[in-house]
Amino acid sequence: MNIWVDIINPSHALFFNVVLRHLQDERFQVTIRERAETVELTKMLGIEGRVIGSDHRNGVKKSLGMVGRTLALWTSVDAFDCALSFENGMSVWVSKMKGGRSVLLCDNDLKFFQKKSMLQYMETGIKDLADRIIIPQACYGAFSSHMSGNGLYAYDGYKEDVYIADHVPDSHFLEKLPFDNYVVIRPEALASFYVLENRTIVPDLVRLFRENEINVVYLPRDKGDADYAAGLDAYVPKQALNGLDLCYHADAVLTGSGTMAREAACMGKTSVSFFPGNGLLSVDRELIDSNKMFHSRDPKAIFQHVMSSLNGSGGADLSRCRRVREDVIRLIREACGS
Repeated sequence: MNIWVDIINPSHALFFNVVLRHLQDERFQVTIRERAETVELTKMLGIEGRVIGSDHRNGVKKSLGMVGRTLALWTSVDAFDCALSFENGMSVWVSKMKGGRSVLLCDNDLKFFQKKSMLQYMETGIKDLADRIIIPQACYGAFSSHMSGNGLYAYDGYKEDVYIADHVPDSHFLEKLPFDNYVVIRPEALASFYVLENRTIVPDLVRLFRENEINVVYLPRDKGDADYAAGLDAYVPKQALNGLDLCYHADAVLTGSGTMAREAACMGKTSVSFFPGNGLLSVDRELIDSNKMFHSRDPKAIFQHVMSSLNGSGGADLSRCRRVREDVIRLIREACGS
């Protein structure tokens, strides 16, 4: 079977790296969107693929970029039996135009409840055309209520479990950093359509930790994000680092989006989400309710939580992560018809 995989975000590279290894009997072609560390990370993981299109912070450029990239994929992707992607309407549309089967993985139900642009409405409608949609059980209710429900399949766990299950910590990783102890801070995804606020709390967070002599590894998401920590003595890596190794060796992980917080939570590390707004993804709400993740937009409350949790982190339950991985791989095999 010929499977097309389209990778559009850094965490998707980690996720599909596992899928590619566990479906070695199939033939793959991979396309990659340039966004944050996505291209660097795919190269680091040894994934061979073509870079097509890029993401943008500006709303108009972002919309035009998505349309342009969809058309570029339509004209350049070779024939395939099944398209496989994550939160990616572009892949679904191309699969319909080319007559291939489409399998979509999702975990972002917040898009259903936030004020959306017309493009966001269109993207949701296109995603609903996928032949199979595979989601965490935590967000099944939202997806089944807002989409047709045809071909909707759920697993008990999180997408982050899938690649944490295969993670082998790099014992030399700390040699890549100028210190051994640190917290990770990643900014909000303010350019995303489903994020309503446009204010960051990153400068306040970095300042609090540095004033208390806590080292900070700061990971800008988009080009303008570096300005948030300018002049605050945070360490910004010059090249992409393995995010799982960063989480594994960190004292705490703080992010304005969800993925790195879920990675840390699944690893049993101190995990903080400062996602803007009261609405949260169901997967994040489940982790918060089970005290595996802390959520706040108050920098002082976040700092106090981290300081009270230092040296109190547990470890990842890899047996649970492996069960989730096997379940997701099975669902993907069945969905692709392999």
